[in-house]
Amino acid sequence: MKAQNSRAYLMKQRDEYIRQYGEDLGAFHFLMMLLKTQGAKAHRRGDVQTLRLLANDLHGVYLKHTQQ
Repeated sequence: MKAQNSRAYLMKQRDEYIRQYGEDLGAFHFLMMLLKTQGAKAHRRGDVQTLRLLANDLHGVYLKHTQQ
């Protein structure tokens, strides 16, 4: 039940970002919010591996959207 409520909350936030900023920018803002949240949790736990994975994912997004 908790996982289902969490998912519903995240989908509500995603929809709010999309409504506020438009489809592309809203999805990007939502992604940044997720990365920031997960990064903060990993940092508090001292989980360096997760931080590296998040940094790698963020770099992948950057490369995808800056390729000419």
